[in-house]
Amino acid sequence: MSDLPANPDPPPHHDEAIVMPRSTAWPMVLASGVGLMAIGIPTNLIFSIVGLGIVFTALFGWFGQLLTDEAEVEEPLVAPERRAKSIRPSHKRVLSPTPGQRLELPEKVHPYSAGVKGGLAGGAVMAIVATLYGLFSGRGLWYPINLLAAMILPHFADDTAVELSQFSLAALLVGIVLHLVTSLLVGLFFGVLLPTLPNSPVFWGGVVGPLLWSAGIYSFMGVLNPVMSDYVSWPWFIASQFAFGIVMGLVVVRSEKISAQSLSPASEEEPRDANN
Repeated sequence: MSDLPANPDPPPHHDEAIVMPRSTAWPMVLASGVGLMAIGIPTNLIFSIVGLGIVFTALFGWFGQLLTDEAEVEEPLVAPERRAKSIRPSHKRVLSPTPGQRLELPEKVHPYSAGVKGGLAGGAVMAIVATLYGLFSGRGLWYPINLLAAMILPHFADDTAVELSQFSLAALLVGIVLHLVTSLLVGLFFGVLLPTLPNSPVFWGGVVGPLLWSAGIYSFMGVLNPVMSDYVSWPWFIASQFAFGIVMGLVVVRSEKISAQSLSPASEEEPRDANN
């Protein structure tokens, strides 16, 4: 007879189960391949080629597993009495601050449209700064916009600085579209992010933002726009970024705030108590 004590409370047996995807390492392999491809862009093309091979291998292995009977596995469910209880809506309000709470929700925030307007205003001031650079540097009015359009128009890659100073209708149209779209996207991103940031929008838009995206653009300029990388004046470029950020922040600060609950998709629902 065995000396081991019997289990006093054996788990109840039940036949309920749920079909789940079988665990696999292929997503991690795929992610490593994508990472190598990205590393190869600013460093060495060999990394991108190896990364591409890993990506195809991971996709082949992952989809190959999904198409077999081993793609899914049945996981037994725990006993009903051990499952988490369902969350019941409560009529208590949680927006009222109480001692000990670290969460502070603003009652009013700047609307997303303020970011769009700020992006357009900042883009206009940035264009003025770029134009002043073209005039003061002696390279002409069209030089900055030709450098910007070189991101899309490959024939500018072989042009000299003198040729880049000449007027080009295609470059003008491409440059205007690029500048407008970029300004709108940055402004909209800033407007969406703004309600989550503390302190003044001018600080985030006029100091933190220009520092971050100037450093990012400086790192990837050789890939994004090799022509601009060769001919751009970085002091003027950074000055235009600060001009954009400061004006955008000022426009947002001067905009009329709206109720924070109007930005929440659940604003029309009854408030819920997280403890119940």
